[in-house]
Amino acid sequence: MTKYFLILLLQFMLLDLAAQTSSSAKYIKAEEVEEGDGATVKRVMPMKGLKDYDPYVLFDDFSITPPSGFPDHFHSGFEVVTYVKEGLLQHKDSRGNEVVLGKGDIQCFTTGSGIVHSEMPVGTAQVKGYQIWINLPKVDKQLAPGYVVTRAAAVPVTKINDFVSKKIIVGAGAAVSLRAKVLIEEYDMKAGGVDTLILPLNFQGLLYVVSGTLLIGNKKCSEGDAVLFSKEPLSVSTSEDVVVLLLSGLPLGEPIRRRGSIVK
Repeated sequence: MTKYFLILLLQFMLLDLAAQTSSSAKYIKAEEVEEGDGATVKRVMPMKGLKDYDPYVLFDDFSITPPSGFPDHFHSGFEVVTYVKEGLLQHKDSRGNEVVLGKGDIQCFTTGSGIVHSEMPVGTAQVKGYQIWINLPKVDKQLAPGYVVTRAAAVPVTKINDFVSKKIIVGAGAAVSLRAKVLIEEYDMKAGGVDTLILPLNFQGLLYVVSGTLLIGNKKCSEGDAVLFSKEPLSVSTSEDVVVLLLSGLPLGEPIRRRGSIVK
């Protein structure tokens, strides 16, 4: 009888642990807002309920229809990753730098001590992509501004299995790394794809659904949905083609004081 009771107790403990694991993930949905001069973004953060996600400060899924865009504005105190999915986007800054990003191109931009820049579409085609702000450690806030561009053909892609491949935007094998310890990866999953996402030790992650519908854990998620998770692996599966972005990072543990386009 005692042995049977202990087995039941162990089963209940395991069930309780599973419940805690499943509830540790937090599901959110991007909110559509206007930014710049007539541009539209699906904003994952900052928004109500998610001011930031150390070391991440902002995450926008943007869509720009010319002549809208982001005219001259000032930035300082963080790093920016801009990933263009469609169209042509021109970056200009007050130091005389100028570059046009095309489909699949990535720019990592250190705002550091401060710089004025603009991001405007080229031509008449709509521009779509993602912009992510990552906090700079306090000791790096006064770095000289600068940026690195990675062209689409140079972005590393890893095949996970016959259904899942991973594009490394920031991380091991990528052309550039940031001052904070972060990984930014895009997963392309074909119908029937299954994967388990495991973060590096002490990292926390955000998985964002770019297109399609999939199961994240036991929850059905579609375009614009996101889930926050950390210690426990996250299971994902799909019966259709989907694309997701995974942002993860080691928290800096420093205050994030954002005032508009400045992070102190």
